[in-house]
Amino acid sequence: MLYLIISILLNAGIFIGFRTFAHFGVRTLPAIVINYYVCVLTGLAFPGNRSEIPALLSPDNNWIYAAALLGLLFIFTFNLMAITAQRLSVTVSSVAAKMSLVVPVIFSLFIFQIESKPFDAINYLGLLFTIVAVYLSAIKEKEKEGALKLKNRALLLLPFAVFVCSGIIDTLINYTNYRYLTDAEAGIFPIVIFLVAAVTGTAILLFKKEFPGAKEITGGICLGIPNYFSIYFIVKALGAFDNNGAVFYPVLNINIILFSSLLAILFFKEKLLKINKVGLILAIIAIFLISYQEITGYFT
Repeated sequence: MLYLIISILLNAGIFIGFRTFAHFGVRTLPAIVINYYVCVLTGLAFPGNRSEIPALLSPDNNWIYAAALLGLLFIFTFNLMAITAQRLSVTVSSVAAKMSLVVPVIFSLFIFQIESKPFDAINYLGLLFTIVAVYLSAIKEKEKEGALKLKNRALLLLPFAVFVCSGIIDTLINYTNYRYLTDAEAGIFPIVIFLVAAVTGTAILLFKKEFPGAKEITGGICLGIPNYFSIYFIVKALGAFDNNGAVFYPVLNINIILFSSLLAILFFKEKLLKINKVGLILAIIAIFLISYQEITGYFT
């Protein structure tokens, strides 16, 4: 339970960190690039990781190519999450990112055909509720006649982009872990992802001639350490749940959404419209419906 609580706090802290960047004038992309270098250094600091890397980094290992692709996706998606938190709200960003568990579920069922359980009508209803929840939580302003502003319609694309990209990342991680990773490679896999993301981000910054300053370095360090440990403690918490991801991830994601929203309300005075609150409630219901068999079975 302690590992679960730490995971929730760290993940919620990441979304709050994105919102803090805008408050203190921290440029998002340079800070995110620094964050990934900090993640790499933090991972290398763990005993045993450094000695295993040369032997495992072979082009014959298919997981390396997946890690490289994930690194590209990480830098893009992390930037999208930050922009969404800053332009819309922490709640919208966290809902979009954490509801993305639907994407790997769909891929597992219909593409990879890795089915841990038969899906019934209630599970499919949960998938439908997910899309509606992301939309309702993202609505921020209305015209007097009740129609969304054109500007806000464009902003609505942000959470859906976060939703899709986060889902692709989760799907690729799950598939790579299922098909290719050994226990020894699992510890190196995230380090390679973070390194590729850092190098890719550096190339973008050099192309744009945009270099990190003191604020970005400080912000990157503050974000990078919890970012690495958020993954570390998720793995530890999964072990405490007997690796039952169908139970663990809904519990984790529900609490991240709720806690990050609460922190945003407390620290940044973010206000939720009634329709946003409906979307938040619908998100919680959707996660439960998707995994209700495992959740109810875990407590019986």
